[in-house]
Amino acid sequence: MKPRKPVAIETQTQIILELVAKVKANAALQSGVLDLKCPCGMVILPPTPVLSNLKDRQRGLMKSRIKRHLHERHNLSERTIGIILKEAFASD
Repeated sequence: MKPRKPVAIETQTQIILELVAKVKANAALQSGVLDLKCPCGMVILPPTPVLSNLKDRQRGLMKSRIKRHLHERHNLSERTIGIILKEAFASD
């Protein structure tokens, strides 16, 4: 296994921090449109209207999309992704 470059880790950390901030803003929405784009440029969740009766399901959808994106695109471990999601949805 190759050791990762420090620059790559710093870049990933910055992407994660920006993504967590965006998720917190989207999770706090009571009305409007949910949309989530990763700082890497990839769309994780296309614009979706917030429906109050489906809010929990929409949060679950957002979590699963983030999890898949971080695992497939950024090659993060399940443990790391779990920590990120816990931080992103901590106010729930």
